[in-house]
Amino acid sequence: MKIFKALVKREILDGKNGYIRVPLILAGITIALLLLSAIGFGDAIQFDEMHREGIESLGDAIALAQEKKPLEMPAGITMGYWGMTALPWVALPFVIFFSLLGSLYEERRDRSILFWKSMPTADWQEVLAKLFVPIIVAPLIFLTIVAVAQLLIALLLSIVVLFQGGPFFVMWPLWFMMKAWFGWFIMYLMLALWALPLFSWVSLVSAFANRMPFLWAVLAPAILIAIERIFFKTTFLGAWIGRHMGGWMEWAFQAKAHRIDGPRDIFAMLTGDAQIQAIAYSVTSFHFWSGLVIAAGFIYAAIEMRKRAI
Repeated sequence: MKIFKALVKREILDGKNGYIRVPLILAGITIALLLLSAIGFGDAIQFDEMHREGIESLGDAIALAQEKKPLEMPAGITMGYWGMTALPWVALPFVIFFSLLGSLYEERRDRSILFWKSMPTADWQEVLAKLFVPIIVAPLIFLTIVAVAQLLIALLLSIVVLFQGGPFFVMWPLWFMMKAWFGWFIMYLMLALWALPLFSWVSLVSAFANRMPFLWAVLAPAILIAIERIFFKTTFLGAWIGRHMGGWMEWAFQAKAHRIDGPRDIFAMLTGDAQIQAIAYSVTSFHFWSGLVIAAGFIYAAIEMRKRAI
């Protein structure tokens, strides 16, 4: 266990640009833009409809919303914070993909694999650590940075609202924010488990490709899909890849219709019902379990390839 922890720390340090600096920079840009816009709160963001309601600032808008629909405010504000911090999530899939793609390829290219093979670590530990960090640790780091960014945004906006005569504590729906963080991670775990065969394929490519791993990872499946389509008139491989990239949610979320009357219902659906339906569908799906078996095969192959790498 100590060896695996050390390998995880090494992977985080080696990939700190993607795992730490990228989300920090994107979250910082978000907060900076919000700060600049906060300076212009007031007349600069008013609309004709706001004048009819007597709204002259963000504080007035929050106070009026709190008066009319107090039960909807925590969910609405929390969802607003998530919308404001959406920028780092755009980068996460790219960080995961390119981290996996270079994880076993770079050590062969720069010959550092010779040094690491001299260390008292097994090949399976190395491969699992290089899978674990991009798939699990990196999203947790992104989530932590986003959570801190949301708290800073809440502090900034609550100060603006306070000075504009609005309700300060309404801007701090901490329980809803924590539920959203936890709900996001549960849903991400389901997405990651479904996508594990795709992640494992990229890791396998990183283990055997001598040149241009990106083309191997992307172009090889594309060619197989084209061959299947041309010669067999079927699309099983493309449909399989699409299902594991997120298409499974079409079947997971179609069983139950949701009545949406406001932000509170949307929030409850996203942080409760969605996770339950995703788990229930996944554990009863042949595609889910067969994907995990295929992922195990790819991981085993990547370990064997690393054993033979020099």
